[in-house]
Amino acid sequence: MENLNPTSSEDESMATGLEEKAKIKTLAINQNDHRQNANKAHAAGVNMEVGGLAGLWCNRHILRMMVQRDSLGKYKGSLLGMLWPLINPLGHLLLYTFLFCLVLNVKFNETGGVGNFALYLMTGLLPWGAFSEALSRSSTIVLEYPNFVKRVVFPLPILPLVTVLSPLVTETMAFTMLIGAVVVTTHKLNATVAYLPLIALSQLLLTAGITWVLASLGVYIRDIKHMMALALAAWMYATPIVYPASRLPQEFQFLLWINPMAGIITDYRRVVLEGLPPDWSHYACYTTLGVIVFYLGFKFFDKTKKSFADVM
Repeated sequence: MENLNPTSSEDESMATGLEEKAKIKTLAINQNDHRQNANKAHAAGVNMEVGGLAGLWCNRHILRMMVQRDSLGKYKGSLLGMLWPLINPLGHLLLYTFLFCLVLNVKFNETGGVGNFALYLMTGLLPWGAFSEALSRSSTIVLEYPNFVKRVVFPLPILPLVTVLSPLVTETMAFTMLIGAVVVTTHKLNATVAYLPLIALSQLLLTAGITWVLASLGVYIRDIKHMMALALAAWMYATPIVYPASRLPQEFQFLLWINPMAGIITDYRRVVLEGLPPDWSHYACYTTLGVIVFYLGFKFFDKTKKSFADVM
């Protein structure tokens, strides 16, 4: 049949041409935005070209800067300033020593007195304090930096690591003082303190993996931060911090194997106070678990971070 509307084919051709021009223009805009974001990232010293765990290493200078700022800014404006990281564990030390040693007569050694209990307690409180602080802060850390999610190019996996490393710096300072107290009290320094970095590395891997998961879940489920307070309290008393592991009933001894912090704290005490190397069977268990949690936690965060901007 002969075409009665000669202009219809011309209109279709024009529409097709306009559509192609619109696609080309949109592509050009997207490429221009990508170049602008890359330029902003480069100007800020952010390396976004390398992804995955390697990207953390490439942006380690940003992590170091944020950890330093967080450590210094945490107590900025307070009267005692940087003394608070030392006052807080000392306050807990006095409270728990009075309650568990003097009132409940808990002892880590049969011949040990109040001073011995205080040293064992402090060796457990310091790593637990760093661990619990990291977990409690991680659930809201992404929400505290909305501009990093929406407006600038930034390696988001760094944010949970700030909550891990900042209290770890405080723990290191406090452990230095603890070792000094051990030397003054026992008149000797055990050579096994050389194992401390190995235990601290395992603690770092475990804590980082958990914080990545909590940081991601905290964006989608705002109740996480409230749930963590109760969970950490239960976890603390399931860990032999204020009591020796031998006080656990036989039917609950399995908690020492499934609770990685129990093995970590026990090994801290072995190398600092008892002059023994880590319990290598426990060490292998919680270190292997730490590596697995570290890898899976990062993968979980890396996969879920793509929707952060839509939720916030």
